[in-house]
Amino acid sequence: MSQEMLNDQLKEVITDLKKKKNYYIITHNYVATDVQEISDYVGDSLQMALNATRCGKDRILVCSIRIMGESAKLLNPDKKVFMAHPTADCQLANLKNVEELKALKQRHPQAEVVCYVNASAALRAESTLTCTSANCLQIIDALPKDAEIIFIPDSNIGKWVEYKTGRKLLMFDSYCYVHHQISLEEALATKAQYPEYKLLVHPECGLEVCKIADKVCSTSQMIAFASENDNVILGTETGLYEQLHKRYPAKKLVPLSSRMVCEDMKKINLERVAAALMQEKYEVTLAADMAERTLHSLRRMWDILK
Repeated sequence: MSQEMLNDQLKEVITDLKKKKNYYIITHNYVATDVQEISDYVGDSLQMALNATRCGKDRILVCSIRIMGESAKLLNPDKKVFMAHPTADCQLANLKNVEELKALKQRHPQAEVVCYVNASAALRAESTLTCTSANCLQIIDALPKDAEIIFIPDSNIGKWVEYKTGRKLLMFDSYCYVHHQISLEEALATKAQYPEYKLLVHPECGLEVCKIADKVCSTSQMIAFASENDNVILGTETGLYEQLHKRYPAKKLVPLSSRMVCEDMKKINLERVAAALMQEKYEVTLAADMAERTLHSLRRMWDILK
């Protein structure tokens, strides 16, 4: 049997199971496109969790990494939330642990602790304010100019925020390996190869790469830009390029680098999705106290954005 035929069969199994078991499947932009095709919603981490609140289903399957499953559970506490893969996780989120953050907070007890949404619930529960890659500049700008700010966990986003706002942030040296690996030389070489193209990069890229980009933006902002423009270099995980290339086959889109692959996102495939729906083994749970503290940080973000 060909892989295409096997995939078609798996899609039928998944469609049948999610209907019978009242599942809503949410999938991240970086996951393989064949998984995206059987999903009810595809988007970035917070979009997925928010969309699931309106789904009307009592079970959610998260085709993404653990930290995004925690976000889905946080915003859907009355629903059963399951992961498609038991070990798909985020190396960035685990680079610095809670005890290190608590020690830094003790040294700076008056500091605002701004946590990037792509972090573990345990880290986010120790923060005072959440931000996303799309609104990080707006969130930091909204804080008093004399406020001391701890920014976790992505120091590349933090450095971009420092550069754009002129604010000084206290940070750990932690980053997303997928985006951090791209050097200025590689980015310049790709720009030279495609001189008529606009370079979009995620702020998880290094500061020198961000500085030469035409636009520094989130995955959702990249999707919006590509929907209205041709000749685009996509400086993020290759799954987004694959999604947009499939959606807009006539557009001139290229990935910044074929090396920008998240190993954990790529663990998720149709076989895993079907097995997860059948077995229902990898449920996401959050302690009530941790969930409430994490929600408080998120609500403060929404209050600023109003």
